[in-house]
Amino acid sequence: MVDLPEPPPHGDADPVTGPARARPGRRTVLAAAVPAAAAVVGLTALTAPRPAPLGEPAGDEQLTTALAPHLRGHRRVAAVLVEGGQVRLGGFGTGDGAELEGSEFEIGSVSKTFTGALLAIAVERGELDTDSTVAEVMGAESEESAIADVTLAELSTHTSGLPRLASSTLGRSLLASFLRKDPYRGADAQQVIEDALAASPSGRGEYAYSNLGVALEGQLLARVAGTDYAALLAERVLEPLGMTASYAPINAENLRETALRGHGATGLPQAAWTMAGSAPAGGIRSTPADMARYLAGMIDGSAPGADAATKVLFEESGTSSTAMNWFLEDFGSTRPITWHNGMTGGYASFVGWDPSTGRGLALLTDTARSLDELAVGVLTGEVAL
Repeated sequence: MVDLPEPPPHGDADPVTGPARARPGRRTVLAAAVPAAAAVVGLTALTAPRPAPLGEPAGDEQLTTALAPHLRGHRRVAAVLVEGGQVRLGGFGTGDGAELEGSEFEIGSVSKTFTGALLAIAVERGELDTDSTVAEVMGAESEESAIADVTLAELSTHTSGLPRLASSTLGRSLLASFLRKDPYRGADAQQVIEDALAASPSGRGEYAYSNLGVALEGQLLARVAGTDYAALLAERVLEPLGMTASYAPINAENLRETALRGHGATGLPQAAWTMAGSAPAGGIRSTPADMARYLAGMIDGSAPGADAATKVLFEESGTSSTAMNWFLEDFGSTRPITWHNGMTGGYASFVGWDPSTGRGLALLTDTARSLDELAVGVLTGEVAL
């Protein structure tokens, strides 16, 4: 088990990214839905190496025994189960003990939930409100923009009408994905803001997953705080939770020695996705021990910005709604699950919990293969542990 720190006082100070996809329906695995990645698969399927076998199990034996049959095609995997005030860790190919706890993974679009926490914290501090608009943050810089009156609530619920990606980046992103590189590199925070301000929203008020929208959300929050996104994340969420191994590198030169290359679905190695100015939408790297702290704090409400998971801002249907970058979904068990998933070129992730039981799960893998069906099965009890 991981020794969790004393929880801090509440409120202390998916080119295409990861899970660019809609929420999963009942028993539905969420495909990566990354056109560029699909192109790579199509062009390399005949020559790509086969995925390596699952690594040796370590940590909680009961947990790894239950999960192993569902992890075909994966190699290095970590699982964090929070239940009844206890934390259980298991892994495959991660080593045991401190090596397992400190094994580094890209968490992809699970990063969006940290941006949601930053939004909740900014609201608590009175810096802005969920109804604050782009124009209220950007001032004259946005006065000619079609998204000037878009709110932070819309950005955090994927209802702003912004496209999934900026149109100006599509060609560059496709090429980068084909070359197994970061499709977001080169577009800094200012470029993300400019791309968003130049976009023409479509379908505003309807759910449409937008990495550009959440990237803008994170950059607006940093602008209000007078700092950059990585520093804001560290100051307001990571450091208060003791998540010292987690960080948003922003650029490849900031990667730590613990950063390992991930693998595409076919087994080909992939470059790290640090995502530059789009980091608020998917650029955080973390470890099982740190995700245990985050998950436990979100479940019991002690994590900074924990309101992000409970303050519903958009109801799509009677069984599906969105809080601040968190999805709340009834997968058929009549008990809504709070969750988010992620996928980059070489990693996949899932973090979620059942508020009615307190059972929470984080799954991390260094292979771009969805973990969603397995994770939902654990949380609904369909996969017995």
